[in-house]
Amino acid sequence: MEVPVYFEDLVVGASFLSDEVTIDHEEMLAYNRRNDPWPFHVDEASPAGNPYGSLIASGGYTITLMYRLGHQIYNVPGQRWAVLGASEWHLKFPAPVCAGDRVRLRITIESKRESSKPQRGHFDLLYELLNQSGKLVLSVLVAGLIERRATGYVRGSRQ
Repeated sequence: MEVPVYFEDLVVGASFLSDEVTIDHEEMLAYNRRNDPWPFHVDEASPAGNPYGSLIASGGYTITLMYRLGHQIYNVPGQRWAVLGASEWHLKFPAPVCAGDRVRLRITIESKRESSKPQRGHFDLLYELLNQSGKLVLSVLVAGLIERRATGYVRGSRQ
């Protein structure tokens, strides 16, 4: 039985951490070539000539990693957050991601507030992608919507 996580279950300040994933060179390069072929993403012949000293991941690929790791947090067996979608993103790429890096995602509930529509609530989540040294490589503040629990339901009960 899958237990939904509703607006009422979110605790401001709570953080969740994903497993770590290693950036696969071939996967990164294939994404970069197809979607964002700037030389610093795809030119393997002269990475020392780019400002980063090696090929770096596209921003789109980095966001894809954030999504992949996020599902380890809010879509786990037996539990799924009742997210209705996001309406706004504020994102930063403070450091590059390179093949061989290891990254993990931390999601923190920054705030929540009731909606004018009683069946949903608003939340702000901070997504932070951290590399193997703990350095921030992606930060996304997401404003979104999540379902509210039906009136009279108590988490864990069968009402």
